[in-house]
Amino acid sequence: MKAIVIGLVLLLGGCAGLGSSDPASPYYVYSSGWTAQLNRPLTIEPGAATVRLQYGRIVPRNGVQEHDPFCVVELNTVSAKPQTLQPGRFDVLRVTRSVSHIAAAPSLFVGVAIGGDFGGPTFLYYMTEFRLRDAAQPDLRGMTCVWDQMAPGNRALMRHLTLDEIQSALGDWMRLIPPEAQR
Repeated sequence: MKAIVIGLVLLLGGCAGLGSSDPASPYYVYSSGWTAQLNRPLTIEPGAATVRLQYGRIVPRNGVQEHDPFCVVELNTVSAKPQTLQPGRFDVLRVTRSVSHIAAAPSLFVGVAIGGDFGGPTFLYYMTEFRLRDAAQPDLRGMTCVWDQMAPGNRALMRHLTLDEIQSALGDWMRLIPPEAQR
């Protein structure tokens, strides 16, 4: 009987959330009341609804170094003209985390590789999504901050980005402001 009780306690303990109140933790639980402060105009190119920020700079879609943290700011609408998100404070409506994997298209040389592992995903993205709202800019959708955990050097980490890592990707373009700092 004692073994069953101990087993049940361990089983239920395994179901406990990984949430942390430490902002330096990748398991930090964002409370309600956060805002995002855009410090200068952010222009989205024609034919797109997103812009990528990495290392504190705007980077082209094909220029992202996916093994390092980057954030994608997203609007609701693709336009044939440039769209500019104006500076201001945006309400963070919710923060969600997820993991997404993508398998690369098969190569012609798959059979040639020796000792390769072709059964799993080639990209494993740990994503933190901030749903944003600004009454003055209703086309603003949100921001997703990610990194590829299958990249060399990242496989041992397998975790979500910390707040500092997200801020590093955003640089001085945008700041996430906790509720206690807004008072």
